Amino acid sequence: MLRTARLALNLGIYGALNLLNATTHFPHAKLRFHSQIPTIKVLSVRTVNCSANAEEVTCMGYTAYDVSRKIIIMSFRGSKGPYQNQQMADGMASGGLLNYFGHSGKIFKIGYDYFQLLWNGGMQQDLRSLKYKYPGFQLWINGHSLGGMLSWVASSYLVTSGLYKPEDIKVVAFGSPRLGDYDFSLWYTQTFPYSYHIIHRLDLIPRVPVIDPHTNTTVLFHPRTEVWYNNYMKIDDPYQICEEADGNYCSAAVTEGLTMTDHGYYFNVNMPAWGRDGCPQNISEYAQL
Repeated sequence: MLRTARLALNLGIYGALNLLNATTHFPHAKLRFHSQIPTIKVLSVRTVNCSANAEEVTCMGYTAYDVSRKIIIMSFRGSKGPYQNQQMADGMASGGLLNYFGHSGKIFKIGYDYFQLLWNGGMQQDLRSLKYKYPGFQLWINGHSLGGMLSWVASSYLVTSGLYKPEDIKVVAFGSPRLGDYDFSLWYTQTFPYSYHIIHRLDLIPRVPVIDPHTNTTVLFHPRTEVWYNNYMKIDDPYQICEEADGNYCSAAVTEGLTMTDHGYYFNVNMPAWGRDGCPQNISEYAQL
């Protein structure tokens, strides 16, 4: 099955999304956009505890809006620290895959739980407030790593709950691990006309997990469509668009030399470091090459 929508890669737009991802690594997100994209205004930043056993394990997301572009934004942070990474691995193994969105396949329980903690921790109130204030605005949902998984969960939830129509949402995930089974990935691909997964070169995280650790079976897939940069993602670097999100295609065709280094760099910027420093204008010192 081929997607009818095609990616119109605009480095201005995707540079903005990279900035949105980087901003999640800074505790004062409202300060972030002033020097880069002053038309984006942050409504609220939500951070919730994601673990019953460790206070330092948190999930974070924020809502923002841009009146000039007529968009509302939901952005999700990736995992933070070894404790959360271990909790995610343990949660995938213990909770497994469950059905949450009708006849749409199954996703990892821990991914859904993380989203619900943020949703009930204030993001629902924030999004509804923006939607009421700016009716007709398009919704952009994005995230990096775990944040990419949460962008898929959030968009699925918003559509199946009737809060948004899929054609009013644009989803762009960066370097996300696999979230669900084949039925979910197929449903998601058929439902959302604008959904892309951007992968940097040898990024390890989009290649995992390859099996459901709860059942030890090979059932995990990515939603389409993949955009793979087999380079440093500098301006004018080439990319491949893959309608086949799994199998011997695009990024999945490379299985040797995978690294966490490429997971931190997107569009030739060390996102966590750039974000923690407030996303300064001069990004050369944050470049991979």
